Amino acid sequence: MMSKPSSVAGAPEPVVLIIADISGYTRYMTANAKTLAHSQTIITELVYAIIKQIELPLEVAKLEGDAVFLYCRKEQGSLSWPEAKRIIGGKLLTFFRMFSEKVHELSQSVTCSCNACTHIEKLRLKIVVHSGEALFHRVVNFLELAGVDVIIVHRLLKNSINAEQYLLLTEAARHDLEFPEQIRLSKSAESYEDIGSLNTLVYLPDGEREDERSSTPSFTHRFGKSWKLFCKLWFGPFTSNATSFRHLASNASKTGRIGFAILTGLLTPIFLPVGIIFVFFHVLKPSKTPNVSDGHKHKPDGSCCQEHSLSE
Repeated sequence: MMSKPSSVAGAPEPVVLIIADISGYTRYMTANAKTLAHSQTIITELVYAIIKQIELPLEVAKLEGDAVFLYCRKEQGSLSWPEAKRIIGGKLLTFFRMFSEKVHELSQSVTCSCNACTHIEKLRLKIVVHSGEALFHRVVNFLELAGVDVIIVHRLLKNSINAEQYLLLTEAARHDLEFPEQIRLSKSAESYEDIGSLNTLVYLPDGEREDERSSTPSFTHRFGKSWKLFCKLWFGPFTSNATSFRHLASNASKTGRIGFAILTGLLTPIFLPVGIIFVFFHVLKPSKTPNVSDGHKHKPDGSCCQEHSLSE
């Protein structure tokens, strides 16, 4: 017998809705199965870095490929709302910091030269926040959110902001949040068919924890990180869930992926010892650190870096 498809209880309730989305990756996808497997491993690492920072009053609604959909129930939480709004504001800034640190860690640890691995540092994080109402209902064993405001927060991912890393708040969300530090918010607006115009505010993070990046970790620490990532990438064909990344464009066939997985399995007894040598020499290389002393100021859209590199 089939179970009841869904059940709806109660009326819509006030919520804060958040989507943390990784941007800048799809463009670097290529046709071969190795890049697809490695890209999924890298995205999983980055998504997990965000999820590890999530705690009440925030809860995960669902994972949407390379995005995390979060919510906070304003009236049913265990914390008072003044306390909850401060925690949420702090977590939003923490997401940027931890994401930036994880990207830096992965880019320093990777030994692979495939298209996915060589473009890790180009990944960025965009966060969209909207306050409104949502109806909570169950579909089988899953708690789903529905309503106009749920649609709005997803629509806001497609916006006019000329930057790849940003925090976008609707006016309603801004009134519901309190940040632990002073941040610069620029006024903006978005317009959508069937929704109309939305007044928004934008924050562009820049240079998260650059001071910590300049410190060089120990050889043992770097070797451990590189070896761990090497193993995750090597066994990626066996662990990656391709169905979670259907939005990533690739024309690698199913046969090609299966063939790559079989080849990986056959080469594992040989390549793992060789991999230790690769990782060892990789760690011996000087760590790449951002050049922050040349007076170069970054633009939000990253176009300055191309101009800067051409002028050198």
